[in-house]
Amino acid sequence: MFSKNNKKMIAERSAERTLKYGLVKLNVGLASVLLATGLTFAGGQAASADTVTTNTEAQTTEVAPGQNDAATSTTETTNKADAATQTENQGLTKESATESLKDAKATQDKAQGEVTEATKNVEDATTVRNDAKDVETSAQKDLDASLQAKKDIPAATDKVKEDSAALDNARDDVDKAQDNTEVAREAENTAVVNENAAQEKVNAQQKTVDDLKPAADQATAAQNTAKAADDIVSDQAAIQKDTEDEANLQQVVKEAQTTVNNLVETARQAAETETRAVDALKKAKEAEASAQTNVDAAQTALKDATAQADKDKAALEEAQKAGDAARATVKGWEDKIAQWQQFLVDEKDTSSSEHLNNLKKGIAAMKVRLGQAQDAVAEAQKAIDSALDVYGASRAKQTTAEETLTKANAALAIAKMSTAAAQTKEKAAAKSNAEAQAALEAGKAALEKSQAELANVQAKLAADKDKLVADQAKYNDLKAQNNFADDEDVAAAQAAVDEAQAAVDKVQPNVDKANHAVHAQEKVVKAVQAAVDEAQANLDAVSEKLAQWKQALVDEKDTATSYHLDNLKKGIKALTIRQGQAQDALKAAQENLANEQAKLAKFQAVQAKNQAALDSANEALTNAKNTLADTEKKNADFKDALANTQAIKDYEAASTTLAEYQKELASAQEAVAKAEAAFNEAQQKEDAAKAAYETAKETYLTDKAKLQDLEALAAKEDEYVVAFEQASDKLNEAQAALDEAQKALQDKNASLSVANGEVKYWEGVLAALESKPATSDQGTQTDGTGTSTSEGTQTDGTDTSTSEGTQTDETGTSTGEGTQTDETGTSTSEGTQTDGTGTSTSEGTQTDETGTSTSEGTQTDETGTITDEDANKDNEEPAKTADEDKVVVNDVKKVATTPEKKVEVKAIAKKAEAPKADAKAATLPQMGEKDNNEAAVVGLGLAGVAGALGLGVLNKKRS
Repeated sequence: MFSKNNKKMIAERSAERTLKYGLVKLNVGLASVLLATGLTFAGGQAASADTVTTNTEAQTTEVAPGQNDAATSTTETTNKADAATQTENQGLTKESATESLKDAKATQDKAQGEVTEATKNVEDATTVRNDAKDVETSAQKDLDASLQAKKDIPAATDKVKEDSAALDNARDDVDKAQDNTEVAREAENTAVVNENAAQEKVNAQQKTVDDLKPAADQATAAQNTAKAADDIVSDQAAIQKDTEDEANLQQVVKEAQTTVNNLVETARQAAETETRAVDALKKAKEAEASAQTNVDAAQTALKDATAQADKDKAALEEAQKAGDAARATVKGWEDKIAQWQQFLVDEKDTSSSEHLNNLKKGIAAMKVRLGQAQDAVAEAQKAIDSALDVYGASRAKQTTAEETLTKANAALAIAKMSTAAAQTKEKAAAKSNAEAQAALEAGKAALEKSQAELANVQAKLAADKDKLVADQAKYNDLKAQNNFADDEDVAAAQAAVDEAQAAVDKVQPNVDKANHAVHAQEKVVKAVQAAVDEAQANLDAVSEKLAQWKQALVDEKDTATSYHLDNLKKGIKALTIRQGQAQDALKAAQENLANEQAKLAKFQAVQAKNQAALDSANEALTNAKNTLADTEKKNADFKDALANTQAIKDYEAASTTLAEYQKELASAQEAVAKAEAAFNEAQQKEDAAKAAYETAKETYLTDKAKLQDLEALAAKEDEYVVAFEQASDKLNEAQAALDEAQKALQDKNASLSVANGEVKYWEGVLAALESKPATSDQGTQTDGTGTSTSEGTQTDGTDTSTSEGTQTDETGTSTGEGTQTDETGTSTSEGTQTDGTGTSTSEGTQTDETGTSTSEGTQTDETGTITDEDANKDNEEPAKTADEDKVVVNDVKKVATTPEKKVEVKAIAKKAEAPKADAKAATLPQMGEKDNNEAAVVGLGLAGVAGALGLGVLNKKRS
């Protein structure tokens, strides 16, 4: 913390900062990783500090955090290779070693959980530190803004004073502009009042003019129409005069023409006389030839008439023969009926009633046939009468042809005499014709002069007629436009009504006659329909009786007498005949009904046609009456308008007054326009002044608000200083907490490394006990070199043994199950992730920015350190020895099992053979020897370079 008066510190804190870059400080965990990498390059030549010395005193093994993975990798091969030597004479059994291994693994798991928790604490502390950093930055910005606001207050105060003065001036300008606007408004209101008064006068006068205008227009139109009628009268008078002049000249021309015509006629008569004489001669000759032709034709006609009379006579004879045959048929039926009637009388008392009835029915049927034969006789008689008429006509034609031939012979004799007389007349007519032609030429010259004078008068007459047509068209247009009608129009409309009434009167009798004919024909059709129904009933009765007799014949075929059966057959025959006659009668009645119905249809068509004509005539009469009424009204309106001359005078006077009022209104409107222009100008100036005032006001308020904001911001300087100091304190506290959490993580990693070392040790001990030669050869195999391997263990050419699941490469370094090697040559165990630097992390391990790694479950790294998984596999099936209760291991200072099954390894004393121990010590760098230190130095150097180049991050510092 620092005082709020420490301006220098505040300025430094608020100054702009630039980023600088550098390498982060390497922590202990990262250093251990680099050391392990270097030892890897050493090819397994370097040893860890936790290997045993020749001293047998009790020591506590301490390993730097994260260093155990590298340290134990170099000792595993040695521990396993010397396991037999180390376990000799120690009295350890497999059971005690397994129990110690379990306790060591429990300690390892606990240490792993603590490492995980410590890692989470580091992450949480990092988050808190970052949040505190953001709060400090925000507080710094607020403090900087407060200091800058304190500097800007004087200038802002001066600006507010200037804005206040400008605002006062703008307010004065608005007041002046409003006064000017009010004066202009009053002037405009006065002008508008004057305009409204003038407008009211104009409107009132305009209403008066509009009220007078229809009557005036009507009167003017009537006068114009009357004038057009006068023009027509004048035209008609001129035409009358022209017509009289024309008549006079036409009389002169007519007389001249008469003279010429007389001369022409004389010449024509002479020419015609000559022509007639020639024609008469020619006709006389033609008449003579025609008379001869007529004689020939009369002879031919007489021959044809005679042949036709003979033919018609033969037809008459055929008709008479047919009549005789028909009468014979009637006589036959009468005789037949008389015979049956005699049968009826003779058998009245001897025959059955049914037989008598059949006889009666037969007689009735024969009477029907007799009636039909009698009808045939009547038809034959009609044919005879018709043939007789035709024959009489043919005989008359024959007599006429004979008379015509006699007359033709007489005419032929007269024609021959006429031909001789015509030849004499033709010579005299030729002389008279030559004299008449000379007199005709003189008369034509006089006629042409008179005709020229007449043409002039006719041209003037045509012009006057054209003018009359134009005036009549104008007159008609005026009448149509103004709905006027004159007396002639009324008379024409009345004539149309009379004509329409006459048409109605003419059609009405036809309608009545057609109606009567339809009613009469309907009665006829009804009567004929009754006859058809009666004929149908008769046919049905006969057909029913015939069916009964046929059935009786079938039923009584085997029981009745032959006489009775014959009577039945005769009755059936007679009924069949009657049935045919009834059918013929029905057909005739139906045909008659069809004919009568056709006649009824014709009568109905005529009735409809006459009724349509009557309807049309009535409609025309109604229209004509409506037209007459409308024409009479128009004629009355025309006469009233023509008499109303005062309406024109009143309208003209009102129009003059309206023009004066309109001039006054124009002057008032001009004054209003000027007043409006002045008011608009004043209003615009007022609006401009108000806009300037609003601008000045907005500027003043804005600057004043800015000043207030600056003052408020400057007043918070102490508050912002305190907040900044508090944020700095919290940041320091968060940083301290982060450092403490990182240190705790390092300690937990160190404890985890110790636990890993204990587990590796007991695994080596247990492996040595299991690989000790047993009394029995169960599960033991010996290769060509005589070296024994435990169950599931294979030995390569170097005689180095590996535990189950372990693979040995060509260099003799063992790798755990599932170990993978990245591009840098560094191996990672199953689930291990390797970052860009080539550093391996165990399953579940996370590495933060500082390079600190945490593991969750140990796995074998590149150096060949065995993983927990491999260790567990080694412990699942321990090797058996000859004495399963006790194994011999090297001297152990202390092996104790607590109630919580925790094992603390204080020291391992090696009591192997002195030459072998001295030989191993000669190769260890910590023993002071330098025989094999070159590889270790090279490995450490390369690891340092790789760490410097690969693990650099940004380091932010204040300038």
